[in-house]
Amino acid sequence: MSKHDENVHDAGSSRRDFIKKVGAIGAGLLVVPYLRPSGVFAYNHAQSSTFLATVAMCNTASTPADSYVYDDAGGGVKQKVKYVLDLLDQNQSGAVSALFSKGKKVAIKINLTGGSGTSASFKPNGNAKFPGYTITEAMWTHPAVIQAVGQYVLDAGVNPSDLYIVDAFWDATWQNSGSTAPFGSNDSFGYRAVQQALGCNVVDLNDTTAANIAAVSTGSNHYNFSSLTINKILQTVDVYISIPKLKHHSAAGLTCALKNQVGIVPKSLYTITNDNGRRGALHHPTNTTAEWTYLPESICDLNAARPVHLAIVDGVKNSTGGEGSWCPNFAPCSKHALFAGLDPVATDSIGAKIMGLDPEAASFPLPAPMTNGTATSSITDNHLYLLNGKGVGTNQLSQIQLVGDGVSLTTSVSPHVRPQQPSAFQLCSNFPNPFNPSTMIVFSLPRNAPVTLRVYDITGRVIETLVNGDVPAGEHRMQWSAQGLASGVYLCRMESNEFSQTIRMMYVK
Repeated sequence: MSKHDENVHDAGSSRRDFIKKVGAIGAGLLVVPYLRPSGVFAYNHAQSSTFLATVAMCNTASTPADSYVYDDAGGGVKQKVKYVLDLLDQNQSGAVSALFSKGKKVAIKINLTGGSGTSASFKPNGNAKFPGYTITEAMWTHPAVIQAVGQYVLDAGVNPSDLYIVDAFWDATWQNSGSTAPFGSNDSFGYRAVQQALGCNVVDLNDTTAANIAAVSTGSNHYNFSSLTINKILQTVDVYISIPKLKHHSAAGLTCALKNQVGIVPKSLYTITNDNGRRGALHHPTNTTAEWTYLPESICDLNAARPVHLAIVDGVKNSTGGEGSWCPNFAPCSKHALFAGLDPVATDSIGAKIMGLDPEAASFPLPAPMTNGTATSSITDNHLYLLNGKGVGTNQLSQIQLVGDGVSLTTSVSPHVRPQQPSAFQLCSNFPNPFNPSTMIVFSLPRNAPVTLRVYDITGRVIETLVNGDVPAGEHRMQWSAQGLASGVYLCRMESNEFSQTIRMMYVK
C-alpha cells in the first residue's frame, strides 16, 4: 500500500472521531521526507526563530587524505559533490533536482582569477614558495570540482549541448591553436579535458561582439549601475551556477559565489584610466573614490543583473590573505570544505565564517590596508550585509541550517553553541503562517523516542508520513514547500507514546 493511500484507523477511532479531534482541514501539501540533520548552526536560537536557508557541507579530508591529486574523476570529489547536492535537495523540498531536466540550459560560472600568466608560481607539482600546491588548488576552481558538478547536471537530464562553462578569461589566446592556457588545445591544467569529458560548451564572457552582449537592468534599487552589459548566454540559460574558489579578497574581504560575479562583465568595457588591469569601473569610478565602499555595492548590482540559482564553493584547498599570488599576504591553505546552497548570501556567509570573518557584521577586515587617493582603510563594507538588507538572502547564522558531515569544520572558527535540551515534547506552530510557498516545522523531544509526523486531508486520509521511527532528543526542523499546489488549510499531527499534538497551516498564494 502506498503511503499516500494510508487511512487513519487508530485503535477504537473512526475517521469521523479523528476529524472531531483535530477539526476540519482543507487542501493537501507537497512535503519533504524527514531527514534528520547531522548538524545545524545554533547560535542561541530563540524558541520562535526559524531557518530561512540551508547549506550542505562535506568534509573532504575524510576520504581520501590530502595526498590525493584533488580527487579522482571516478570517485572522490564526484562522490562529495553528489553527497552535498543530494543532501541539499532532500532538505530543500527537491529544489535542486527541479533545476535540472532535459531541455534546461545551464551555465556554470567558474573562477580563474588572474589567468595562467601567474602559473609560474604554481607549477603542476608545486614549488619552493608554495610546496605541494598548484594554481588549481590555491587560486582557481579546481577542474575536478567543475567536472563533478557538470556530470551531476548531465545525470539529472540536461543535454551536454545545453551545458555551458563560462568565465571571463584573462588569457586572450586560450582559443588559439597550441595554447597552454585553460581550455586551450595544449591545456596542462586539466580544464580542456573536463570540457571534452562532459561534451559541453565553453563561453568567454570577455567577448564583446555586439551580437553576443546586451545591457541588463539592475532594477530601481541599484547602487552604482542602472544596467550592466553581460554576455547573452547569461540571459539565455535557465539555471546559473556559481562555483568560486574560497579565498579572502584584497578589496572585498571575501571571494565566494557573489564576489565571483565580478567576472560576468567583459573586462574591456569596465576598465578606467589608470586602472586598466582589472574591471576598475566596478571598484571605483575615479582613483579617489573609496573602493572599500564602491566595490561591495557593485557586487550587489551584479547580482541584480544575473542572480545566482545555486552556489557551490570549492574550499577543499584554497588560500588566505587575498585572491591571488600577487597579494602580499597570500598563502595557500586547506579548509577541506565543499559546500552548496540555493541562497548564495547564506552560502557565502558560511564561507565567511570558515575564513574567520563575521558574515553578520557591517564590514570585513581586509588582508592588507588599501589606499585610494589620500585615504587608507583596513576594512571594507560587507556585501553580504548589504544584500541581506535588500532581502536577497540571509547572512544571519541563526537563520542558516548547516547539514552534512562537514558541520564540524565551522567549530574551528568559533565555539559552536548548542541549544538547551528541550524539557518536553512539543510540536511548535509553523513559521511563517500563513506562508507562500514554504514554511518551517519545528518539533522537540526531551529524550529519544518513536515519533510519527503526518499530514492529513479533510477526510482524515494520510497525505504523507513525514516521520515514522525513532528520533533522537533535541529540536528538529524541516522546511516544507507547497509550490505548485492550491491555496488552503492543512494539518500536521505529531504522535509519540502518550503525546500527541496537531497544528494547522495555511498556504496562501
